[in-house]
Amino acid sequence: MASTDQHPLPAAPGARGALALRHEHALSEQMEARSEPGALADDRIDLKTIWRALVKHKWTIVGITALCTLVAGVYTLRITPQYQSAALLQIDRVAQKVVGFNAEVELDEGPASDQLQLRTQIELLKSRSLAERVIDDIGLYKPDAPPAVPDQAGDGDAAGPTGAEPIDKALAWAGQWLVQLRALIAPEPVDSGPLSRAAAVAQFKQAVTVEPIRNSRLVEVRVLNADPELAARIANTMAKAFIATNIERKLHSSIYAREFLEEQIRQTKAKLEESERVINKYAKKNEILNLGDKGSAATQTFVDFSAALAKAEQDRIKAETQYNQVRLNPESAPQAVVNEAIRAYKEQRARLEADYAKNLAIYKPDYPAMVQARAQIADLEARIKTEVNNILASIQGQYIAARKAEEQLKTKVSSSRSEVLNVQDRSVDMNLLSRELDTNRQVYDSLLQRLKEVSVTAGITTNNVSIVDEASVPLFPANPNLKINVGLGMMLGLFLGMLAALLREQLDDSVKHANEIETQYHLPLLGLIPFTKPDKGRNEPVALLAHREPRSTFAESYRSMRTALQFSTADGAPQRFMVTSCGKGEGKTTTALALAINFAQLGQKVLLIDADMRKGWVHKLLNVSNERGLSNLLSGDRNIDGLIQETAVTNLALITAGPMPPDPVELLMGPRLGLLLEKAQAMGYNQIVIDGPPLLGIADAIVLGNQIQNIVFAVKAGGTRKDSIKDALRRLRNAGLAPMGMVLTHARNEHTSDYGYAAYYGDGYGDKRTPRAAKPNPMPGSNTQPVPLPAGTRIEPTLDPSST
Repeated sequence: MASTDQHPLPAAPGARGALALRHEHALSEQMEARSEPGALADDRIDLKTIWRALVKHKWTIVGITALCTLVAGVYTLRITPQYQSAALLQIDRVAQKVVGFNAEVELDEGPASDQLQLRTQIELLKSRSLAERVIDDIGLYKPDAPPAVPDQAGDGDAAGPTGAEPIDKALAWAGQWLVQLRALIAPEPVDSGPLSRAAAVAQFKQAVTVEPIRNSRLVEVRVLNADPELAARIANTMAKAFIATNIERKLHSSIYAREFLEEQIRQTKAKLEESERVINKYAKKNEILNLGDKGSAATQTFVDFSAALAKAEQDRIKAETQYNQVRLNPESAPQAVVNEAIRAYKEQRARLEADYAKNLAIYKPDYPAMVQARAQIADLEARIKTEVNNILASIQGQYIAARKAEEQLKTKVSSSRSEVLNVQDRSVDMNLLSRELDTNRQVYDSLLQRLKEVSVTAGITTNNVSIVDEASVPLFPANPNLKINVGLGMMLGLFLGMLAALLREQLDDSVKHANEIETQYHLPLLGLIPFTKPDKGRNEPVALLAHREPRSTFAESYRSMRTALQFSTADGAPQRFMVTSCGKGEGKTTTALALAINFAQLGQKVLLIDADMRKGWVHKLLNVSNERGLSNLLSGDRNIDGLIQETAVTNLALITAGPMPPDPVELLMGPRLGLLLEKAQAMGYNQIVIDGPPLLGIADAIVLGNQIQNIVFAVKAGGTRKDSIKDALRRLRNAGLAPMGMVLTHARNEHTSDYGYAAYYGDGYGDKRTPRAAKPNPMPGSNTQPVPLPAGTRIEPTLDPSST
């Protein structure tokens, strides 16, 4: 007989090894330490958990997304296609000037005024009057006729002009196919009767969109209509009608301005004539002679006399200055200097004096010739003096005349000043009347000038609105947009699918991830068993894969669990333990059989006992007889050798459940089960694995657990409800029992974050049961030589248990 002490597993703990030495109860302490950060992690949003939920319910998301996409596509095809045509207008601030003057007043108040003017033009494009004009011009409103329904076939024909290039023909064919598809899906149009004019205008305004282009003075007029040709026609007609309306508005403004000016001119002319009559009457009454711009006659006389007096004063001062100068030195006066007679006399005197001085050196002064010379010189001096006196008398006469003229003018100025003052006293009202007359004349002249300008500009049809691009007939509908609607439907379906997936995941109370075993129940995770489908070509249970394909992912996962059981206690794996679960279909029987096979592969004698006497299943898995079994032995059958059946697995024996007894609980509570286990150990069975009944609903597992003590709890990933686990653990706790750990069965990729099996042993969890060639070591970094362990210590995994 062999025991676990005689067959220790080889292990070499080191810095990089997968195993480490632990003292007694170290595994439970480790679970308690891990429970605290797990509790804190529950308060945070775990993106990995959300991702796992989405991957888990991916087909729900795909289904809802496909449904929403299909609904969006059908809805889009059922909608009547609307074609959009756009015309581009340029709206300048003011029209181009043809003449130097302009009838419009230009206000430059900066960007705010510019934007206000552009916004006003846009609102005029949206006005009801313009809409009514376009409706009347095109003839869209017919009171006695129902609203026209566009011909869908015609729309398809418009999309493909004849004689087009191959690419245009392909586009036309696609458009016709889409129209035919719409015709099959779209509902028949409903005749709602003739529309009222207000309803027609409202519908027209709803189909027209006016939007300015950013940072420009361009405005785009878009029209949406079921008929593409009508949409382009409406857009072009609207642009032309707006230009015509703008011109007409200016013409009407000019006509109104001309009529207003003519009326003002008539009124001002009457006022001007009345002012002239009143001022003439007043002038006659007060004997005021008005000389027009020169003022009154008295004023003009005073002005003339004042000017003459100033001139006379200047002449008198000049004459007086000249007279005084000549009187002081007559011969040096300018008149004497320029006088020809005086100049001749002075020349003769100078010659005589020169001769006299010359002869005086020869003759004596009494010489007759000398006396005669002196007489001639005296005669010349007398003539010079006479001429100078005449000049002085002439200058004196001029001075006296200037003084008299000044005195006379002073008298005239004084008298005219008095007359002017008298006239001014009488002309106070006259001046008021004159100013009123001048004002009326200025107003009259301004009105006449303005009337002429308005008359000239009224005939000039300048406009600040111009068409940049005319609307063209669209080839494809703008609304509904199949791509956008399908895309939105897909996005909505994806969102609803993800929402439904998260809602299902939230409502799902089952164990969804391996980490939940330790964080919520504070129990070690002994094994993580991947979901494996049975081989269709072989009619055998999945549990036998551990025997038939020992290197498969399924076998490796149970081999890892066997290792965890071996290191769960200081003495190795318990010699006898029970595998149970909350209910049926959670993998307890498969786990018990696979573990038994794995222990048998170590060369140990293993006894598998099917203790579920109500619904035993192991005999069917191993294809053995169930005529006699555990129920017979517990009922009093003492032939234990006849109850133990050999299986196809080497070193593995089986005791089936046997026929279903009336009360299995009573049988399990008796001493025969304990005697059976002791006798089995005495027979050399190193390992006894018991497939126990479920914990919930019946008391069999509790009674059996009190005799076995070592319990392995099987939990189905995504199947076992958390409340059921809590109830099962509560029942065990009330009975004084505690599981050794849990094993998570039927695990898929979404139930774990560890892909160790897929990375090392194979291509991942699933149906692949023959992985690539693996090393003989089940764990990397371990040694093949056994290492003796000190007393009181044990070896257990240091990796996250979910990796097993």
